[in-house]
Amino acid sequence: MDWEHVTIEVRPLAPNVYFLHGSGGNTVALLGPEGALLVDTEFGPVAPKLKAALASLGAGPTRYVISTHFHSDHTGGNAFFRREGAVLIAQAQCRARLLEGEFSPYWGHFSPATPAEDAPTLTYENSLTLYFDGEEVTASHLQPSHTDGDTVVYFKKANVVHMGDIYINGLYPYVDTGAKGTIDGYFPVLDDVLSRTDAKTIVIAGHGPISNRAELQAYRDMLWTVRNRVAALLAQGKSLEEIIASRPSREYDDAWASDRVGPDGFAVMVYQSLTGRHLDWHPASVVPEKR
Repeated sequence: MDWEHVTIEVRPLAPNVYFLHGSGGNTVALLGPEGALLVDTEFGPVAPKLKAALASLGAGPTRYVISTHFHSDHTGGNAFFRREGAVLIAQAQCRARLLEGEFSPYWGHFSPATPAEDAPTLTYENSLTLYFDGEEVTASHLQPSHTDGDTVVYFKKANVVHMGDIYINGLYPYVDTGAKGTIDGYFPVLDDVLSRTDAKTIVIAGHGPISNRAELQAYRDMLWTVRNRVAALLAQGKSLEEIIASRPSREYDDAWASDRVGPDGFAVMVYQSLTGRHLDWHPASVVPEKR
């Protein structure tokens, strides 16, 4: 990345609630007289630019950072804001993953462990609510989906929800099977979010444009269709190669496939989820790092 020239997009979502994005996962900021609360902090080199963007909005010191999961494109700036005085918050298994590090066969990349001093100091199992800046902010974990330490964050008064990488708007998701993510875990979580939101809810995906409940429902339906096609082929005894060749995501590829996760990669993730097999598979464009 050309970090020097990364710019931060800032868009208001509701009074005192903002969407920010530079490079990495999407950030949501709550600003008020008590300071700032952030959901996700993108990559580490972006953090000073996030701070500058917040200052331009009149933000006070960042008091809390909530991480939706452990991947570095969402937690890279945590250490920066921790040094600025923020309390880092995450689901308990997210903290554990940060402290362990991870090698991803799909990306061919090793993410090093986070130093203990930069790990979250406030964790929760199922739900945690903060009353901050006049807002009710609830972090919720239902079950493993994208990873085993995912958090969905609700801003009750603003009617905004940040879903982390459980929802990727306009791209196929990355199901991190190495971190106990599973395609079948997505549906209870997505259905829970759909049941707790309405047509006016602003939905923030881990990546991609600002969204809404209708688009989230379409994403859920796409996942369900592809999942069921792969499951049916497995029941027929089809091999992974045959499943990929059948193009189980065919009518969705134009809208959802990318160089990040293409049709083959998505089929492999669903296959691994449903079979419990962990394959050393990666896109042809990926050159794995030496371990």
